[in-house]
Amino acid sequence: MLNRTHKDSGTGQAARRVLFAAKLFFLFLFPSALALAVDAPSVGYTERTWQMQDGLPEQVVQAFAQTVDRYLWIGTTGGLLRFDGERFLTFDRENTPAFSENNVFCLMVSRDDSLWIGMEGGGLLRYKNGAFRSFSTSDGLTNNFVRVVYQDSGGKIWVGTDNGLFQIAGERVKRIDNSGELPGIAVHAIYEDRRGRLWAGGSRLLRLEDGRAAEFELRGEASQNRVKSIIETRDGTVWVGTVSGLEKMARGRPSAAGFTRVPEIRGTVRFLRETSDGTLWIGTIGHGLHTFQNNRFAEITAPNALPSNTVLNLFEDVERNLWIGTQGGMVRLSKTPVRTVTLPDAADSDAETVYQDRNGDLWVAAVNLFRYHNGKAAPYRFPGLSGVRIRNVFRDRDGALWIGTEGRGAYRQAGSRLVQYSTRQGLTNNFIRAFLEGRDGSVWIATDEGVNRWRKQGITTYQMRDGLCYFSTRSLLEDRNGDIWIGTDRGVSHLHLDRFVQDGATEALKNEKVWAIHEDADGGLWFGTRTAGLYRWRSGKLDHYTSSQGLASNGIYEVLEDRKNNLWMSGPNGISAINRHDLDAIADSRSRRTAVTLYGVSDGLETIQMCGGEKPAGVLTTQGEVWFPSSKGPVRVSVDQPKPSNPAPVVIDQVVADGRQFLASDRISLGPDNAKLEVHFGVVLLQSQERVRFRYMLEGFDKGWSDASLTRVAYYTNLPPGRYQFRVATFAMNNPEQVAQAAIEIEQKPHFYRTPWFLGACLLLLGSLVWGAYQFRLGQLRARFQAVLDERNRLAREMHDTLIQGCVSVSALLEAHSSLGHAEPDTKDDLLDCARTHLRSAIDEAREAVWDLRQNSAVTDITPLLGRMAERVSYEFGVPVTCQVSGKPFALDESRVHEVLMIAREALYNSVRHGHPRRVDVGVHFNENSCNVEVRDDGAGFDPGLLSSSASGHYGLIGMKERVERMGGTFVLRSRAGEGTELMIQLPRKAIVAQEQATGMTL
Repeated sequence: MLNRTHKDSGTGQAARRVLFAAKLFFLFLFPSALALAVDAPSVGYTERTWQMQDGLPEQVVQAFAQTVDRYLWIGTTGGLLRFDGERFLTFDRENTPAFSENNVFCLMVSRDDSLWIGMEGGGLLRYKNGAFRSFSTSDGLTNNFVRVVYQDSGGKIWVGTDNGLFQIAGERVKRIDNSGELPGIAVHAIYEDRRGRLWAGGSRLLRLEDGRAAEFELRGEASQNRVKSIIETRDGTVWVGTVSGLEKMARGRPSAAGFTRVPEIRGTVRFLRETSDGTLWIGTIGHGLHTFQNNRFAEITAPNALPSNTVLNLFEDVERNLWIGTQGGMVRLSKTPVRTVTLPDAADSDAETVYQDRNGDLWVAAVNLFRYHNGKAAPYRFPGLSGVRIRNVFRDRDGALWIGTEGRGAYRQAGSRLVQYSTRQGLTNNFIRAFLEGRDGSVWIATDEGVNRWRKQGITTYQMRDGLCYFSTRSLLEDRNGDIWIGTDRGVSHLHLDRFVQDGATEALKNEKVWAIHEDADGGLWFGTRTAGLYRWRSGKLDHYTSSQGLASNGIYEVLEDRKNNLWMSGPNGISAINRHDLDAIADSRSRRTAVTLYGVSDGLETIQMCGGEKPAGVLTTQGEVWFPSSKGPVRVSVDQPKPSNPAPVVIDQVVADGRQFLASDRISLGPDNAKLEVHFGVVLLQSQERVRFRYMLEGFDKGWSDASLTRVAYYTNLPPGRYQFRVATFAMNNPEQVAQAAIEIEQKPHFYRTPWFLGACLLLLGSLVWGAYQFRLGQLRARFQAVLDERNRLAREMHDTLIQGCVSVSALLEAHSSLGHAEPDTKDDLLDCARTHLRSAIDEAREAVWDLRQNSAVTDITPLLGRMAERVSYEFGVPVTCQVSGKPFALDESRVHEVLMIAREALYNSVRHGHPRRVDVGVHFNENSCNVEVRDDGAGFDPGLLSSSASGHYGLIGMKERVERMGGTFVLRSRAGEGTELMIQLPRKAIVAQEQATGMTL
């Protein structure tokens, strides 16, 4: 049986679906049936139609193909579509440069998973590895109207056009016909039979074998026998569809005369397809769709069965869905175990209750009462009951049939005797909602106002004044202990030993509408509520289940349990099945995802409202089916259905960052200013995706999995910089253990000031600044300390070279004065005056050295100063001292003159005082690059190593050396005991100039 769903609107749409369901199923499987006379098999078909309002660019659908990734490719007059079962992706002239036309006439997937696209006027295209490649006249194609692309068993790809038969050779197209062996031909169909012979049909019908072509003549004029399709069915029959009809050639009759016309088919046969079940499908132009099975033809036509009678193509995908392309849209036929039984002669098929009698017959209470016997539903009228609407039927253990009515109470039929029980006979109300037979043979009758207990001796009533929780009763059950449970529109009542008792279940459910009660084999009681889900009462503990725990709906009208412990529940959104042990596992706090099978929109139930206000609102039949009443008649579902074997592949379609689209790849990098992120995902499942569920997680950001919304988009805003992995998982509700996953890497780049290198550089800079500040401070301290040391050394040198030397001179003069007798008073006075002069001079020099009051900017010639110093020392010590100057003198500033004079004086004093020389020579030599000062004597000499340190108590040599180093010069001392002493200093002119510029002085 086939149920139909459609996304378009219209007042007659629901009626057409029911007619289509009955017509297509019985014409397809039982073409000779004219009425509902044969029981349906366990699996039928549901139908879904797509048109322009559902996403097609144009209504005309001409071709189908499926690639290895399970995407369905659809050729339309408005472009090429890729379909994942839910969303379309369009390729056309506007977005694909390879398309010069939008009219896609044929499609074929070759063994290397290339998609070949034949265009009507746009030539041949190939889609491989995500790229399109067009074949034009430069590649050998001479006609752009490509009607068929076919790959034979040897891997050769054949192309048929309006003018020629071609073969793909590498990256070029080679024409095969219009040669000596093969005449020119317009090709619309290519097919390879079981013997490896290639059939080509169009303007001619040819069979190619071993390089030879055999032509077959078909009946009719040239324009009437143009071939549109060719196929060989599994029985060996070759079928040829032409402009004027269908021809066939049985096995063993290879001659042209072997083709005979099939009179059942009229009009142009556009395609021929044999599906996996052996059915031959025949699509015609203007005469609908035909099937051939068991040597019988059946016709399926518009408007009830198809959107158009011009049927252009049919394709069976790997999931065994059938796709039909028509001039008015695309149709999908999918297998389903759900069938809606159409009740005959019923203007309104509204079914309230369904009940199976002992003999296997089903009683269906709708507007009228129907009995379903031997696969046929027929109206049934009880003698003596006319004008009464029957709500439910029940047979007790004595074989009596109880009939619940709407407003007339209950009837009990025992044999030919019919007895009425109403308010006159003691019932609380005449509107019957449920029957129940107790262990003692009493019959419980639930009504709109209270519960009644029928026994042969009379009727006992139970109302709110007796302890019933609410007057509007809905369900009845006797548990294994003999207690009666009564579900009402405001709670559940527990009747124990004919008294109402309170327990945890009655307390928890006191405000719920309890429409269903079921007891399982383990003694657990299950309560289905109208809006609050499912409750389980076992061993004094009440557990609650809702859609959050995996239920398909929180509205439960009826609960049934099959032999595999599956709980079947009807509700406002359809029918669902869930294993009871899975619910037990949830109650025991074990981590497990519950498998739920939902039968709803995908099974043709989108316009059907399930019923459950009266009981029984469902039955598990002895034939292994569950039946539930609905607004369109009883719905029957086959219980034993296999779970899906493999999960459908989940795909990440695209990533949208601040409105900019990225194709999904292994890794996506986002700029630092990106604020909004959208990840679009889906699943490639060509059956209905109603049972598919998604969850996703952005690792590195999300703490756990999130359930996806119906839009199948994950949204994120203001992601922190970092590397993330977006993962999405999909699973079927009825098989949650098999999960398919996909993932992509997403990098959110930071602003440069938040990058590791920048932060590292900042840390390094901060560290450098701290280190620099520390070094600067340490340098200041060192400089201050060095300044103190330098000043101390300077003062020591100055004191040594001025005050001490002056004191030595004065001391020498005073010693000379004291050594003279009274006979030389004038000489003694001269020595005393000279001592006074030396002392004043020494004091002045010491004062200037201490306060460093000399002016350093004056430029002085050192030559006369050295000369006067030599005369003075010679005069004081009586030792000949000469001073010679050579070269071209250049001026020195006063500070350097002072330093040189101090060095020279110290050297002269050391020579005359310690060396006792006979002669001392002072030389000043100027050259282009330096100024050299030399002091030589012929005295006693000494060992420089013994006097070069301050530990010896002699600071003269150390002071001279320090003065030379401060000026950037070179200090050389040569002396040996008994060989005199030679002291030389060399002052480079460049160093002198550099120091002058650094201090702002010029020469």
